[in-house]
Amino acid sequence: MTNYVFPSDLTSRQQGHFMKIVVFPSSVGSAPNDNITIMLFIPGGPQNGPMNWAMVHEYDDVKLTKLGTGAIGAITRVLDVGAGAARLAGQGTINPKVDVLYGNSELRQFTFSFFMAPQSKKESEELKMIIKTLRKYSAPEIGVPTSVRADVNAAISAVGNLAGQPGLFAGASGQGSQLKSGLWFVPPAEFLISFHSIANNAAPENEYLPKIGRCVLERIDVDFSPGQNEFSTFNDGAPTNVQLTMIFREMRIISQTDIDNGY
Repeated sequence: MTNYVFPSDLTSRQQGHFMKIVVFPSSVGSAPNDNITIMLFIPGGPQNGPMNWAMVHEYDDVKLTKLGTGAIGAITRVLDVGAGAARLAGQGTINPKVDVLYGNSELRQFTFSFFMAPQSKKESEELKMIIKTLRKYSAPEIGVPTSVRADVNAAISAVGNLAGQPGLFAGASGQGSQLKSGLWFVPPAEFLISFHSIANNAAPENEYLPKIGRCVLERIDVDFSPGQNEFSTFNDGAPTNVQLTMIFREMRIISQTDIDNGY
């Protein structure tokens, strides 16, 4: 397992808390347990993003007087005529009896924004690797899943033999090599986010913040001149400050049971 930490004193008592992002790479080209852990300070303050857990549920407005059928529908039509006459006479209008019907719940979305200013060469290198890792695993892989690789190779060889031109389907520059390396988009990595408090030489998960389920990294923005400042670097070219913004989306709807379990 690979670990990246920013800033260097993140797990000290002075910091008090941190957030952990565990990256689960896709199976192609990665070992099953080859996870990556990124530990960052919890955002907050004017230069960092808010800590917001929003839940959005969709409802449809329904007029109950429009739902009737048969005899009720006939009564509704009579009421509609009477309502028109009442409006003309200045006597008001019929109560539409509006209700709402539950439609759907949206997947939760989480935005985290970090203003990061390295204070040492080590922190600059760590920040560089954190940004590279997040950008890399938010993107898909291009390749052939292991489960179908043998079938793809067999199909390419068969087509080459039938065409009598195996050279077109073999070698580093042949069409076969392109098919073998670029036939599929393999989905990006999944991410698991947790929040921790530091106390008594331990870092338990903060139970006062709702848990976040498995996520995808929907968007990542890296601003090398945050706050409309001029681009500036240290002597080796490393940026003096960076604004890192990530938008995660949970992979499943959160239910009442999940909320009882801390989500």
